[in-house]
Amino acid sequence: MIELYTRARPVASTVWLHGLGVNGGDMDAIVTNMRRSREIGLHHVAPNAPLRSITVNGGRRARAWFDVLGDPASVPEDRGGIEDSASRIRDILDAERAQGFASNRIILGGFSQGGSIALHAGLRYPHRLAGIVVLSGELVLPDLLAREQHGANLETPVLMIHGTDDEAIPVESARRGRDRLMDLGYPVHWHELPMGHEVTVDEIAIIDDWVHDRLKPALS
Repeated sequence: MIELYTRARPVASTVWLHGLGVNGGDMDAIVTNMRRSREIGLHHVAPNAPLRSITVNGGRRARAWFDVLGDPASVPEDRGGIEDSASRIRDILDAERAQGFASNRIILGGFSQGGSIALHAGLRYPHRLAGIVVLSGELVLPDLLAREQHGANLETPVLMIHGTDDEAIPVESARRGRDRLMDLGYPVHWHELPMGHEVTVDEIAIIDDWVHDRLKPALS
């Protein structure tokens, strides 16, 4: 896990979840380039996912929030892995709260698998978050959300950014998740950018402004 403090006494927190096959250090490009929101005084946290056997990679072990069994359109998703990681993220959020950060001063986000887990865990978390950021991710286990969503985060804003040329998670899949969230009444802020499965400078600028706008009012 990596941690970064933008001021000696931070007043808000962000938790960032990496994608498949890397570690928390992969989120460094985001947190170190959020120049506007750093003025607030943030505690950035980027945990490492556990090592798992990845089915589509021939069972090779990699850091992952859940197994990838195949095309979700034809095979079940790894519900056990997803729920295990959601529990880990709840513990991290609870730890941030125990350090003195009110839940409405915490933003949870991630890239690819990390974005999917951030969305899954955040919408089920029993304390109101400041926001959820989904970068090149998708809504996993969509049929369970209406039953499992927690009232504390029914109005939590969700930022979703996806590349129109994403080959790992096609933009159509992300759009379906966006539409499902909006059908359930979630306030979704949607951006499509001309990029692949990646994080760009333009994307970080959107994230930075959005995080600043979500957290700044919570401090007054």
